[in-house]
Amino acid sequence: MLSRFLRHSSVARVFPARYLNVPFQDDLTPADDERFNLDGFRDYKESPEVRAHREKLGLVQETEERETKRQRIADDTESVQRDISRLSLAEATTMRKPLVFVSRLTNPYLNLALEDYVYHKMPLPEENEQNCNRLMFYLNTPCVVIGKNQNPWREVNMPLLNSLKLPLVRRRSGGGTVVHDMGNVNYSFMTTKADFDRKKFANVVCAAVNEIALPEKQIMVTDRGDIVTIKDQLKVSGSAYKLTKGRSYHHGTMLLNLKLDVLRQLLHRDEAEVGYVESTASVSSVKSPVTNLGLEKDDFIEAVSNEFKAEFGSVKESTSEEKEPEDMDENEFFGLQDLVNAFSERECQTFVIDDSTELPQEVEDMKRELMLWEWKFGSTAKFTHRFVHPEKSLTVEFDVAKGRLQAFRVDGNQQALEAMEFLNIMLARGDGIAYTGSDVAGFITDDSISEWIGNAIDGLS
Repeated sequence: MLSRFLRHSSVARVFPARYLNVPFQDDLTPADDERFNLDGFRDYKESPEVRAHREKLGLVQETEERETKRQRIADDTESVQRDISRLSLAEATTMRKPLVFVSRLTNPYLNLALEDYVYHKMPLPEENEQNCNRLMFYLNTPCVVIGKNQNPWREVNMPLLNSLKLPLVRRRSGGGTVVHDMGNVNYSFMTTKADFDRKKFANVVCAAVNEIALPEKQIMVTDRGDIVTIKDQLKVSGSAYKLTKGRSYHHGTMLLNLKLDVLRQLLHRDEAEVGYVESTASVSSVKSPVTNLGLEKDDFIEAVSNEFKAEFGSVKESTSEEKEPEDMDENEFFGLQDLVNAFSERECQTFVIDDSTELPQEVEDMKRELMLWEWKFGSTAKFTHRFVHPEKSLTVEFDVAKGRLQAFRVDGNQQALEAMEFLNIMLARGDGIAYTGSDVAGFITDDSISEWIGNAIDGLS
């Protein structure tokens, strides 16, 4: 340790004569054999007389105590790793140490609920306590995920989404719209609010990936906090953040082998077909060219987990237990403990969530909330959706708030006005109409206009 170096190099000290271990057994190397003609000593075994003499001097007890301590530490480490797999999810999330969580479940609503649960159960470190940071990984079956403050009708090709029967998911954090499938890995880094940094963990991810990626796939963090390839500046991961009382998290979606053609189609809206959305209250995504890293998902998870352990893992107990008491005192006295910890081996355990894991009721409740139409669509800020018929001289504008139609305007011929009259009557009743293609189109009496409006809203006429 550094403290030993400082102590031994500062002043000359007189040491009492003592027996030292010599390289006669396991410490011998082939180079030693040849250099010192020690071949005959490789099978050397201590005689009973020599051992008795060493016991008399107290040397055997010292060695055995050291070996016993090391074995106990190794057994404790193995036992703890074994024990964490026996813990419930509720118990694991409250452990006061950094942990990695890997979900083997693929339901997008369930994984976001798990992420939220792990986040809110993460302990806040007490004074002089090491961090309780969390890192979570999960993969989702195909879906489109929008930010908390986004408008799905403006961000997503809703008719295509519904024709592919893909779910829309609104997460609890901000940020832009992303497409998920089993070709990308979602990661979430959780820490205290005081330690929040938009780029810190993104740089951790880059360091991990650059150890295993091809030269042309080396990556970096942009000023916006996105992760892009250094060579072509193609985006491979965006970032979203959430800050609450005492806590924060940064999560992203790493493109490994995603179906990019499907992604582009889902996020491309031809406004002539699906309408023009005007809203000053919702957040728009920033469009960027993207690419895949071409890594295997397990390789990515392992690399980032190791980098997380190196950066945030706990200092191994063996490091401190093997120190002599005076070492610990001197480290503290000279203010070197942080420096010593920085160069000490670290550990971090992994808790795997799979079909056998018992999920707390809070997770199930959150999953149901995320699946509600009122959350996915009803929480959208007010907006205007305008459609221009490609053949008829007809323009229709819908005013929508909280996912419900509030008012509309028609600019067209008498036939079009009459076709919309029943819709006007239903709105006047004050019941409100859910802003879906089928609900709105159901009150339009002209079949061609009804089908056109329904398909343009979300493909569900």
